[in-house]
Amino acid sequence: MNFEAGIRFIVFLLIFGFTNYLMMLRRYEKNIKKKKFLQHKKISKLYPKGSFIF
Repeated sequence: MNFEAGIRFIVFLLIFGFTNYLMMLRRYEKNIKKKKFLQHKKISKLYPKGSFIF
C-alpha cells in the first residue's frame, strides 16, 4: 500500500510540475511579446512618420 501511494505521489508531482512549467512558459512568452511591442512603440515615437533610415 505504501509503495502504491508513493508512486501516485510521484506521478502527482510530475503532472503538477509539468503544468506549472507550461503556465510559466506561456507567461514568459507573453511578456517577451509585450516587451518587443513596447520597445517598437517607443522607437517609432522617436522618428516622424514618413522618414526612412538607411
